Amino acid sequence: MTSNTLLTLAPILFPIVTGFALFSRPIFEDRHIYVGVMTFATSAITFFAAFMTREELITLWRVTGTLSIAFRMDYPARAFSCLVAFVWPLVTVYAFEYLRRRPPVDRFYAFFLSTFGILIGVACAGNLLTLYLFYELMTFMTLPLVMHSQKRESVRATVAYLLYSLVGAAMALGGFFFFQVYGVSMEFTPGGVLDMARITREGHEGMLLTVTFLTLLGFGAKAGLVPLHAWLPIAHPQAPTPASAVLSGLITKAGVIAMFRVVYYVAGDDFLRGTWVQTTLLCMAMLTIFTGSMMAFVEQHLKKRIAWSSVSQVSYVVFAMMLLTPDGIRGAVLQIAAHATAKSCLFLSAGVVIYFTFQGANYHYADQLRGVGKELPITMTCFGLASVSLIGLPISGGFAAKWYMAAGALGLGWLGMLGIVVLMVSALLTAGYLLPIVTDAFFPGSDYDYSRVVPFKLLPLNMIVPIILLGTGAVMAGLFAGNIIDFVNTRIIPALL
Repeated sequence: MTSNTLLTLAPILFPIVTGFALFSRPIFEDRHIYVGVMTFATSAITFFAAFMTREELITLWRVTGTLSIAFRMDYPARAFSCLVAFVWPLVTVYAFEYLRRRPPVDRFYAFFLSTFGILIGVACAGNLLTLYLFYELMTFMTLPLVMHSQKRESVRATVAYLLYSLVGAAMALGGFFFFQVYGVSMEFTPGGVLDMARITREGHEGMLLTVTFLTLLGFGAKAGLVPLHAWLPIAHPQAPTPASAVLSGLITKAGVIAMFRVVYYVAGDDFLRGTWVQTTLLCMAMLTIFTGSMMAFVEQHLKKRIAWSSVSQVSYVVFAMMLLTPDGIRGAVLQIAAHATAKSCLFLSAGVVIYFTFQGANYHYADQLRGVGKELPITMTCFGLASVSLIGLPISGGFAAKWYMAAGALGLGWLGMLGIVVLMVSALLTAGYLLPIVTDAFFPGSDYDYSRVVPFKLLPLNMIVPIILLGTGAVMAGLFAGNIIDFVNTRIIPALL
């Protein structure tokens, strides 16, 4: 086994093995030490692999002559893996304090750490079989995270999450069989793998377009694409806050990554450009963006509001991706980075507000947060930074992403103009459901009873530091957008378009 093989497989297999080791007898009396060391070691391995590996297909297991479990650390995989390796340890450190009051922690950490590796596996999948396998594994690994409390509501939320995921996975599986028959290779290849000469000769273009659409719709279930979106506002409020943070910030992106592979590496952008599939998915993405924003605007439950926001914000990526233009790809990559950091920050901040206010109250609803900024100024400041990025205000990562999305949409005529209008309306709605929380937290008004405010007190560092880093990261994604764009221009776009 070569060093390149070890480097490619290590970020995937190491956390899975070390995660399941938690089901055995204790390795340390304090599991936090073990989980922390293994998580940060995985992140270090992932960053090292992203910078040091060659873009080579690594076959882990050959099922048949044409089917194999294989991985490749190409540039899209490197970018997403580094993002996961940045966010995941911060959420883990936060979870150490948060879960002290919410056992059983051993089971949670076992599945949480294993999911880290499986998500890297989704990003680095070298063919559709591997992608589908790890996509399904991710669903089953995250079920115990949603069902952590084992209350009736959590079980119902887990069942809903499972049903939506299985429906989407079944649609994607159907596509796998067709792509195997009509593809010249099962390996992901920029530009697609379809045998267009055969498809044209047999007159099956319409059938393959339908298959591609259903496959993308199936993978879109994880991304919260309408009509397979309803699991997000059901599952997030019931899951522990650390699980909600990675579900919304990272695991929804697994659906986007899968869609990206189908569009650019299986079907091919040339096959889809100008077809009803592109038009329909753009319209579905716009509908999801508007629906998620409107539902978040009218929702008062804090975690449900943030979950509905994820329905909207993740579909920005789908919209940008389906533009099939260089600007669209730039906007999609920026939005993935900005949303992952901002949404993780929002959920972790909400967890502090709900469970760790110093009055002993549980603030589950947005209209209960007046004056909370007096107690938790750092937390609510970071909440505000993340909100600025999601709205898309200048200098933030969200602004840069939406700028490129709008630029990419201009070339699509009336459909592109409609997309720009939807983006603007969604930005206004996002401001409407996030900024009042921040302003009421710091400026509760003259009728507010200031005697009820508890003097400022620092939270435990392992909770506040991750929130600060994630909130700052949401803004830094905009300040350093040029570096991200340079990477996309030189490493990703030349291989795709």
